Amino acid sequence: MIREVWPETATWNTLPWKFEAGTPHVAGAVGLASAIDYLDRVGMKAIQAHGTALAEEAAAGLLKIPGTTLYGPKPGEVRGPIVSFTCDGIHPHDLAASLDEEGIAIRAGHHCAQPLMRRLGIAGTARASFGLYNTSADLKVFLEAVTRAVELFRSLRRG
Repeated sequence: MIREVWPETATWNTLPWKFEAGTPHVAGAVGLASAIDYLDRVGMKAIQAHGTALAEEAAAGLLKIPGTTLYGPKPGEVRGPIVSFTCDGIHPHDLAASLDEEGIAIRAGHHCAQPLMRRLGIAGTARASFGLYNTSADLKVFLEAVTRAVELFRSLRRG
């Protein structure tokens, strides 16, 4: 980072060394290499198939919850491991906060697609993503939590 240091002054090194402060993140590099090895052993196609199957199951389950709308591929159509949805009368941020109370993390908002959200006439969507670490048991917990949240918000509107 520096070329020379004196009590009164310092001389910066030339680029790119000027911005190389300290010891490289060796532990991070070793961890990344280990993670890549693991993913290679499992196989990227298997990982994609697993996440996509869970998303397909999630989409079908969400459609069984009254007032839920899916955005993107419908069940049976080509999709990735993500499901975007809304629940009538519930802001996506409120839904996300309710699920968070149960230890379930989803994304909520406009997802950097504000023109699309305006075109669809919605504030945003809730978005669940599925990965290698998710299971069918996780998906069941997710769908039950969404159902409870919908029932809670609807009872608050009535009451």
